[in-house]
Amino acid sequence: RHGDLPCLTYKSETLTYARLWDEVRGFASVLAALGLPRGERVGIFLDKRIETVAAIFGTAAARGVCVPVNPLLKPVQVGYILADCTVRVLVTSLDRLKLLLPDLPPNAAIEHVVLVDETEDGLGAPFAVHSLKALREQADPDFAPQPTVDNDMAAILYTSGSTGKPKGVVLSHRNMLVGAESV
Repeated sequence: RHGDLPCLTYKSETLTYARLWDEVRGFASVLAALGLPRGERVGIFLDKRIETVAAIFGTAAARGVCVPVNPLLKPVQVGYILADCTVRVLVTSLDRLKLLLPDLPPNAAIEHVVLVDETEDGLGAPFAVHSLKALREQADPDFAPQPTVDNDMAAILYTSGSTGKPKGVVLSHRNMLVGAESV
């Protein structure tokens, strides 16, 4: 209804609601092109930026489950979370991936890493590493978001793990909407 109004600002860049929706649809189409099935976990290990927002909402639009990972966590903690909830797709930056690679546990289920910035050869990663820009160029420009059911999983949020290892809390789409309405 308000596509031309400002929606999101990061540093000097402001996106309208329509432009953010284009970014969300574009990200969802990338996940669909990677073959993301309904209910599959997508880890998002980024700082606060436009791509983070697009990845969160794009994951929902592709019927995936968003697993936002606190960017302040140590690589060992991040590796634990990614393995604990069987993240298959990880969205991150090249610098964060380089820090994370030595601490990924052998039981991590990651199949694809989508980098929001540049890529680099010779990382020695045990999974496919993609550039978001390159994937967007190959994805379906007419992608339509997939419908979800209100009790489908929407996100898994991890506690800080102050009493031990971090623990995941599963939220449905209904939980997310009710939480947003209460705020």
